[in-house]
Amino acid sequence: MRQTQSSVNVAIVGKTGVGKSTLVNVLQGCEDAKANNDARPCTAQATCHKVVEDGTTYHIWDTRGLNEASEEAATRPLERLLRFFGVSPDADSRLKKFLLGKDPKIDLVLLCIDGSKIAVKTQWKTYTKLPVKKIRVAVVVTRMRDGDISNSEWKKTCQDAAKGIVRGSIDVSLMEGVPTFTDIQDQKVKDCRVKIFTLISRCR
Repeated sequence: MRQTQSSVNVAIVGKTGVGKSTLVNVLQGCEDAKANNDARPCTAQATCHKVVEDGTTYHIWDTRGLNEASEEAATRPLERLLRFFGVSPDADSRLKKFLLGKDPKIDLVLLCIDGSKIAVKTQWKTYTKLPVKKIRVAVVVTRMRDGDISNSEWKKTCQDAAKGIVRGSIDVSLMEGVPTFTDIQDQKVKDCRVKIFTLISRCR
């Protein structure tokens, strides 16, 4: 995919069922990407959604759930054998290959973390799977309660939980939250959309 100065490639990354496709819908302003709230896979592979905002074309890449490909591979004997001999890349290496590829050239990763699990240290191991030295990473916390989003305390909770897991410190200025909602046209969803696009712009 050819990229111009007015286009940006954004990869949405996270565990299966964390709300990646819901975030895609928020950014598009409509229900387009298939989404659910359980741990069953929705996205079979990296899928591109084109969004034009303020003269900039955003290519939003909805990636496959991090734990999804590994679990599927574990059920296939041939895949297990190939992985044992280092022939077949696992889900993590496939993701890194996609993120570091040249077509598309990813400019930013939005890492999704479930709002109910931000205090769980193991959830932040996902962050360590990303090539943070080569690509900018911002955090989007999904399924947040309305009152929690307006209270900045949740960002400190994220920072504290990531300590000892993530090298250095998570930048709280590169975090936004997505509220739980039933209607994509709710004003709170529209406000969230503006904030996330502002976050993306800051990271360019």
